[in-house]
Amino acid sequence: MPTKTFTADTAAPESFGIDARSDAGYRVLSYSGSLGGGTLRVHTQVDGGEIVPVPDSKLAAADVDGDSDVKQQLVFTSAGNVFVSLTGATAPNCKVSVL
Repeated sequence: MPTKTFTADTAAPESFGIDARSDAGYRVLSYSGSLGGGTLRVHTQVDGGEIVPVPDSKLAAADVDGDSDVKQQLVFTSAGNVFVSLTGATAPNCKVSVL
């Protein structure tokens, strides 16, 4: 499971070095720690293509579920190399994993 620690906004999406396709048909992005008020977003890049955002693949510090608990994971389906960006953060310190 590739994991990276984000302690600042990313200038460009960070590669996780894995393909978005999996035998299960989906991947999961999760984080622990503080997003510093920022937003994580999943991007993918197919061979020879541009890095593009995956639809409905944002996790923000303010996102909560039906029980008012902070959402710390999302499931996404796509193809190509997985990248993750963090934007709008102030003093973040979060461990981000893609499985």
